[in-house]
Amino acid sequence: MEIEKAVRRMGLADTYEDRHWDRAVKVTDNAVQKAEPEWLERLLAALLEVEKPTHPMRYGFEVALGRLASAPGDAQRTARVRALAVEGRAWGGDLRYSLPEVAEWLACAQPPEHLLAVFDGAEASDELAACLLQETALRHDATSAGGFAARLRAAGHPLADLPLRPVGAERHLGLPRYPGRAEPWRPPGEGAPDAPGPSGLDVDAAAVDWPGARQALSAYRNWPSGADALEAGLFRLDRALAPSDFGASLLRLLPAASTGATVAGVQRVVTVDVLRTLFSGAASGGAYGPRMHGAYARKAAWESLAALADVQETGLAAIERAADRCTWLFYGSDWHLQVVPPLDAGIAVLRPDGRTVAVLAVTDSD
Repeated sequence: MEIEKAVRRMGLADTYEDRHWDRAVKVTDNAVQKAEPEWLERLLAALLEVEKPTHPMRYGFEVALGRLASAPGDAQRTARVRALAVEGRAWGGDLRYSLPEVAEWLACAQPPEHLLAVFDGAEASDELAACLLQETALRHDATSAGGFAARLRAAGHPLADLPLRPVGAERHLGLPRYPGRAEPWRPPGEGAPDAPGPSGLDVDAAAVDWPGARQALSAYRNWPSGADALEAGLFRLDRALAPSDFGASLLRLLPAASTGATVAGVQRVVTVDVLRTLFSGAASGGAYGPRMHGAYARKAAWESLAALADVQETGLAAIERAADRCTWLFYGSDWHLQVVPPLDAGIAVLRPDGRTVAVLAVTDSD
C-alpha cells in the first residue's frame, strides 16, 4: 500500500461510531503489521506531518514504531527509532507507549554494538538513552558507556548508580536479547523443594513496626494498592528459629492477612528466585500496568530485596550477599486471587538472627 493511501485511510474516522472505522483501523492489520522496516519508517515520518491525528493514526503509529524497533538493523535504525519515539510522544498526545518501553524494544532486538553507539554523545536529559543504558547493561557489558553514566550521575538521574553489567543473580533473569528469545515463563520456585516445617511448632509471633515496608513494595508500586492486594509485614518470634524449621508451619502462625491456615505450596527458594520474581513483578506492572520495563524494574527489584533482607548498603553485590545469608520461602494462600499465576506472589524471609520474619505478598486479576 502506498504511504499516502495508508495515511488517508487512517484519517477516515476518529471513533468506532464512524461508519468508516473498520476501513481506518484495518490499515494497521493489513499493511502495518506486514510491512518491511523501510516502509514503516516512511509511514511514521508521514504520520508525524498530520496536525490532528485520529485514533487509528495513533494506533498505527504505536504498532509501526514497535515493529520498526523490533526489526534488527544498523546503528542508523536505532537512532531513527529513538528520534521517532520522542517526536511521537509530542505529536500524538495520548499515545500509549512509553520511552522506557521503546528502550526495552530496542535492547531486545538490536545488536549490542548498535546499542552502545547511542551513548557516545547522549546527553543526561535523554530519558530514552538512560533507560536503554540499563536495558543494555542487563543483557551485555555496557562499561564502555561510563562517560554517559557519569553525565547521568552529575544530573542526579535515578538510574545513574546502577552497574553497567549484570551483577550476580541478574544473570538469571531470562531477559530476551539479540539474538534469541526470552526464556518461557516458569512458575515461581519451579523445582524448589517443599518446606512444610515441623509439625506442632511452638513459637509465638508478633507484628512489629516496619519502616522499610514501603521500600519492600517498590517492585509492586504500580500494582493495585490496598490491603486486599498488597501486604508487607514484619514479625518478631519469641525465640530463634533454625533455618531448617522455617516453613509452612511457621507461616500459619504469623498474624498476616496473606498467611494463616490456608497457606499452601510453600517452597524453599534462594536469592536468584526472589530477585527474578521481584523483577518480573516490577517489569510487568500487574494485569493493567503501568509497567516499569527493564530499566526501572531493575532498580525497584533490588530496592525490594534490600528491604526484605534488611540491608542498609546500596551496592547490588552487598545486597545479594546479605540476601544469601537469609532463608527464603515462596508461598500461596486463599488470600491470593489465583486467577493468573504470574499475578500472585508470596515471599517470606527469615533473617539471620532467626527471630525476624518479613513477608511480601501481592495479587491481581485480569
